[in-house]
Amino acid sequence: MKKTKRWQAIISAALAAVLIALFAFNTLSFLELRLSDTVFQRPTRARTDIVVIGIDDHALDTFGRFQDWGRDLFAEAINILNSDPEGYKPAVILLDILFTEHGADPAADAALVEAAEFGGNVITGGELRYGLDRYLNFGVMDVRLPFPELAAVSAYGMVNGSIDTDGNVRHALLWDEFQGQSYYSFAAQVYYMINGRHADFVLENHEMYLAYAGLPGEFFQMSFADLFEDWFDPLFFEDAIVLIGAFTTAMMDMYFTPMSAHVQMNGVEIHANAIQALLDGNYKLHVPYSLQWVGYIAAILISLGAAWFLRLRGALIVSIIVAAAHMALSIWLFSIGWVNIVLYPLVAIASVYLFKVIFSYVVAVIEKQKVRGIFMKYVDPKLVDRLIATGEADSNEVGATRDIAVIFVDVRGFTPMTEALKDTPETVVEILNEYLELTSGSVFNNGGSVDKFIGDATMALFNGFVPLADYEYKAVKAAWDMVEGAAEVNASIKEKYGVDVGFGIGVNCGLAIVGNLGPSFRKDFTAIGDTINTAARLESSAERSQVLISKEVRDRLGERIKARSVGELPLKGKTEKLEIFAVEAVI
Repeated sequence: MKKTKRWQAIISAALAAVLIALFAFNTLSFLELRLSDTVFQRPTRARTDIVVIGIDDHALDTFGRFQDWGRDLFAEAINILNSDPEGYKPAVILLDILFTEHGADPAADAALVEAAEFGGNVITGGELRYGLDRYLNFGVMDVRLPFPELAAVSAYGMVNGSIDTDGNVRHALLWDEFQGQSYYSFAAQVYYMINGRHADFVLENHEMYLAYAGLPGEFFQMSFADLFEDWFDPLFFEDAIVLIGAFTTAMMDMYFTPMSAHVQMNGVEIHANAIQALLDGNYKLHVPYSLQWVGYIAAILISLGAAWFLRLRGALIVSIIVAAAHMALSIWLFSIGWVNIVLYPLVAIASVYLFKVIFSYVVAVIEKQKVRGIFMKYVDPKLVDRLIATGEADSNEVGATRDIAVIFVDVRGFTPMTEALKDTPETVVEILNEYLELTSGSVFNNGGSVDKFIGDATMALFNGFVPLADYEYKAVKAAWDMVEGAAEVNASIKEKYGVDVGFGIGVNCGLAIVGNLGPSFRKDFTAIGDTINTAARLESSAERSQVLISKEVRDRLGERIKARSVGELPLKGKTEKLEIFAVEAVI
């Protein structure tokens, strides 16, 4: 038991170390991300006041290649959106386009600056450039802003996205810093433009986990070319948040998201989702790493405790409760704005329980083999296998009638030997064990089973514990092997101890009751009946090194053995005489 506990402690410590390393090195990051998508990403409904004006295939067909578009075209689009004579206009016009350098046409640049300044509701794009410094620290290396005149009259937000290791966008930039100045994302700038610069919004984190509201294509969308149609009315977008950006695969601004495994989402739609998350107060931050560790270690320790101190069923119940509690806590945390790890605690709980199952199975097998090994020192191996396989050791069935062959072997001269060696009982045991080794070996080699040792006698069954073909012949063959092997054993014993002993053997066959016999507190799987009693009487009548068999055995084997009749002898306890044969050879 102590050895088992020691191994359990060692394996538990090793398993805990592996699980800790698993989380420390984020080995299951891909699966963790996918499971968190399944648990957390629940699209709600895209806001109707956030609209996308797409630079789509229709716009490209209307105005030509995007590279050839003049900036005065964007200026005209801004002016159209802000053209209502009553002053009704969008709350924000966001251009998801980079105008970081002066264009080839100064007049077009001037028109864009004038339109942005007149509207007062324009946000243009900038870009943060990330990389490694000379100390190998990752961070912002440079900033690309709208050309100076445009930056002076419009707000600007960073267009940067955040792509996870599996190629999906799950996070949205909020802000970052370069050379002591903060640069905000599109979403943050829209939030501030709508709610005021001093709005109650915490920007302690550089990015947020993006809880998507809309699937690809769910935000209201129209073509950039539609702005220039006669039917377009700027009142359509009164107080709306209008995003103008790429909406075609040709412009290569599309990304995979948790919302669709096969359909990419346009970058402008991702910005729309981030804006909605901020405006709805639905921005999510990750649970601090230190607290994630606390929860993870707690799951490991609780699971290991259950594995140590509870049985399999109890450990399973605890594992299910801990896993359910972890999932419930993670879902509740997400509802109040925190993203917790999902997969790692579940893996830890499942791994510990699997360890419990495997360890319990291995221990049970080892204990079973240990018990079997000990048991086999006292009971025939074939009987051990049968009792374990069939469960008859726990059965209350009294037995079944079966045709068997039975051998009784007794050591001749045993009593005088014990008297001669009374001062050295260990010698008596050694001599007896040599004889019993010969008798049991002869039985096993011929497919029989040792039923029991009765002092200096051996009782063996053939076709008793397990089915055996030609069992009558094999019983007689086992008896004859004992006779042939006795000479060598006798010579060895006589040389070592100066005593002379031998065998008397009786063999009979016929019907007997074989089964689980005895009271509830003490069972003996054996055979009883007249066939057994007759074999015992034959053995008691046998001379030294003689095998006596019944007429039934002689008739069944016929010419396969050579036996001579020794007459009809009275057998103790039987009223009728029985013809007996002495075996002279086994063919």
